[in-house]
Amino acid sequence: MIRGAVAGLAVMLAAQSAQAQGFSLGLGGGVVEPTGDLAEGSSTGWSGTAQLRVKPPVSPLGLQVDAFYTRFGLDGIDGHTRMLGGTANAVMAFPGVSLARPYILGGVGLYNSKASVAGADGATKFGLNAGAGMDFGVGKANLFAEARLHAILKAVQDVSGDEKVGYLIPVTVGLRF
Repeated sequence: MIRGAVAGLAVMLAAQSAQAQGFSLGLGGGVVEPTGDLAEGSSTGWSGTAQLRVKPPVSPLGLQVDAFYTRFGLDGIDGHTRMLGGTANAVMAFPGVSLARPYILGGVGLYNSKASVAGADGATKFGLNAGAGMDFGVGKANLFAEARLHAILKAVQDVSGDEKVGYLIPVTVGLRF
């Protein structure tokens, strides 16, 4: 029993220490809109994300690493495209009222996609992303809402074989602890 109490106290102190040092974990989900050449044959989809943010308390700049799963339908075909990816982003928070704090972010990522149709090969591509969001204070957790533009290089191949940039716009809502 004493070991359990000591372990519980250690976890609480570690969590407070991590929060004081500016570490936070975010979990969210939302809708994803493929745009540009990627929108041809694709429909609106959904996405889930996990985020780890590190921001020193005295600095407006921080780092955010994301992992996500995205899935959107294929028009006219019984199937879907799934995408697994990860991004590393610089985050700049702006001063705001205590309940609403805006931020911008941008960075690089790797995007692995595969269609669920027979004969489709998966591919991993490099990309860039940028966006903006808002953190809303709700006790020990923050509600967040953000929108981004992901530009995935060489993600789409046209009929002549040229590789083009594929664009995705996810709108995500979640909790940050």
